[in-house]
Amino acid sequence: MSPQLSGDPDAVADRAGLAEQLGRMKDATGLSFRALAKRTQESGVPLLPFTTFRDYVQGRSLPSPVRLDALLTAFGVSIDDPVRERWRAALRRAAAVPSKPPPGLRPYPGAAPVEEFLPGRADLVEEIVGRIRAARATGGIVAVTGPSGAGTSSLLRAGVRPALEGGVTVAPPGAGVEALLGRLRRDEVLPDGAPLDEAPTVLVDDVHQVTRAAALRGLEVPPGRVVLLGVREDALPALGDRAADPVRVGGMSAADLREVVTAPARAAGFPPADGLAELVLGELEIPPDAPASPPGALPLLALALAAAWERAAEVGDGRITIAHHREAGGVHGAVARAAEAAYEALPPHRRALVRPLLLRLVRVPGTAGVADPVRRRIRRFGLTHGLDATAAAETDATVDALVAARILVAGEGTLELAHDVVLRAWPRLAAWLREDLERRPARGTVTEAARFWHDSGRDEGALLGGRPLAEGERLAAAEPTELYPLEHEFLAASRAREEASAPRRTLRLRVAVAVLAVLLVVAVAATAYLLALVAGDRAGRGGPGPGGTAPARAAAVAAPGSPAAPSR
Repeated sequence: MSPQLSGDPDAVADRAGLAEQLGRMKDATGLSFRALAKRTQESGVPLLPFTTFRDYVQGRSLPSPVRLDALLTAFGVSIDDPVRERWRAALRRAAAVPSKPPPGLRPYPGAAPVEEFLPGRADLVEEIVGRIRAARATGGIVAVTGPSGAGTSSLLRAGVRPALEGGVTVAPPGAGVEALLGRLRRDEVLPDGAPLDEAPTVLVDDVHQVTRAAALRGLEVPPGRVVLLGVREDALPALGDRAADPVRVGGMSAADLREVVTAPARAAGFPPADGLAELVLGELEIPPDAPASPPGALPLLALALAAAWERAAEVGDGRITIAHHREAGGVHGAVARAAEAAYEALPPHRRALVRPLLLRLVRVPGTAGVADPVRRRIRRFGLTHGLDATAAAETDATVDALVAARILVAGEGTLELAHDVVLRAWPRLAAWLREDLERRPARGTVTEAARFWHDSGRDEGALLGGRPLAEGERLAAAEPTELYPLEHEFLAASRAREEASAPRRTLRLRVAVAVLAVLLVVAVAATAYLLALVAGDRAGRGGPGPGGTAPARAAAVAAPGSPAAPSR
């Protein structure tokens, strides 16, 4: 049976009907999804991943008109066959009829990386593909990096991987890349079964730990092969000169984030309601024309969209509306659920580490001109400095769990909350902040001063003294676990400097008192001298007044021979 005759486009009335007819076309070819996907290149479009091809045929997503033409080419329909126009009309009918999404359809994967459809990253995809093609001749590494939550894995899997002309094999999580390259050198079959000549690029997108990155520094890549690394920023320095000029993934613009909201559902055939994108971006406090957004905004957006989609599917609606988004709790609800789930998943001894950690990541009102609590970026080094190996490992594991839950963002040696929304959306953290009102000033002073002290090479001028030191020491005595070892070390250094300088301060005080005493004596003597001079002057002139005092004037009148006496 000819494939183009096995499916009837005129019988298509909705999405399910389109999937049914495309399925008949596929069955008539007798080919696998992988084999059919390879044939789509004949239509002039980039090679479709076989998983994308499968989803179109099974009705899990709706192809665009261009991709429908690619499917028809793979099914053996000639380019000039008039039946193509009937298939395009069938696609328009399927897209115009709302229907309940099929079970399992998830255009928004939530916290998981995007695998097949990636809006808003076209420029980065083009840059990375260009670097890969340039590196193939001699073999090499292309590193792509960004803070956690920036979408690096999604970019590589759903953007770069489909755009490459040749195949890409994805290394399993934690896999030894050297062993994988060894299999390539020996012309073995790749893990996904693809032939070697179609997979010159090995994608390793789970380089999140320093130890894993360090293991790749000496990697030898044979000519014709490229290892594409997705590296989290905090692990990037461990790659050394192998990542001298990485491609950096930053926060998406507001325009791109609107595409993240609308494009996946639209591509699946269930476009969201008007105004949803503006509402979600408003909840994330992203201005409509923002050229970039915080890296942590994207995963929070993904969590909220996944929750809204699930709510729409529960009630049987064909698209997400603003009501579905609000019923699912919006961005705040998604953040609260994710944060609480991550916290509850920790063993009790690690939960005890969360409170002091998060309180350090908040800049409180009254510091640096802040009117409301906002995020504070800290150096990750200070969390484990001075701890033994076991305690340091527990702290790192706690941090990694919160990073994986998209509550924290790990940058190049830094750590911060994913978004200011976390401060208001997570009830547990909000309660901790309320309880911490009395300790905030002292903790904030110690945390900031200790960081500056460390960054300045432990300059004595950065140490505390006086009242700030006393308040910091009271906090350390009352709640020792509220401060990290670096902060305790800083307070100890401040106290040592304070005690060492006490004798000098006492001597200076004594000198000052002696000088003041001398000055006081001089002042008293000078005052007495001036008073004596004034008294003598008055006595010499007969006292104040034109003729002296009244008795003196009377004596002068009565004295014989006085010029003032009357003549007889």
